[in-house]
Amino acid sequence: MQNCYVGDLGDFGKYGLLREICAPTRGSAPGLSLGVVWYLVPDQNESNDGKKTHYLTSSEGNHERYRKCDPTLYDALGTIVDSGCRDVRRVCELNVLPPRTVFYETPLSFADRSSAQERLSERNAWLQRALDLTAPCQLVFVDPDNGLQVATEAHQKKGPKYVFFEELHPFCKRGQSLVIYHHIGRRRSAKEQVKERLRQIRHQLGLQGFALLFHRGSARAFFIVPAKPHSDLLLDRAKRFVDGAWGAHFELLAGET
Repeated sequence: MQNCYVGDLGDFGKYGLLREICAPTRGSAPGLSLGVVWYLVPDQNESNDGKKTHYLTSSEGNHERYRKCDPTLYDALGTIVDSGCRDVRRVCELNVLPPRTVFYETPLSFADRSSAQERLSERNAWLQRALDLTAPCQLVFVDPDNGLQVATEAHQKKGPKYVFFEELHPFCKRGQSLVIYHHIGRRRSAKEQVKERLRQIRHQLGLQGFALLFHRGSARAFFIVPAKPHSDLLLDRAKRFVDGAWGAHFELLAGET
């Protein structure tokens, strides 16, 4: 995650999903308490990422296509972008997510850490603080800049852009459900990549997950890994999510059983 992304089209999909799956169900299940772990890295000013804010331009088409999905979220993100202060702290301040949400926005940085051992020590300490802060939460959203691990190692320069399976184990072991952001690459179809990652999640974490594929802007997936008590609840809410207005932007993909 980078601050320059705040309020872009990807953020709209991201927070729309979290608001829906954590919201109370009328007359039924209460909302899930949410923790957000931003793998916050420095902005890359040379990148075009984060500039996809055209969806916020006031027009009949944008209101019909985007605002109707979640008017409160749409207007809040518009306020952030219009202010010129695009920072994850504004997401906290404007109550974009449910009131009980816990946010961990400490940057993951290897500045002044030259050796692999120092970098891993810094990363482990950063993760432990995230675990401590989100301990009361039922569901934790993990938001790396790029997504699930690749060949890059955790201590390397680009390591902070990825979340590693070993970093997800502690959340699962203490019974928390996960939502994991992942940027889709270009080498294979999005569905093929999602299915492969779902197989990895099942093998590495020992839990059956499913995914919501976001088709707007850059293709990205949100992997939902329910703790067993939340399995039916989260799948039902994901189905309800794509059955509504958000279905124009998201596709539900189930893992292989």
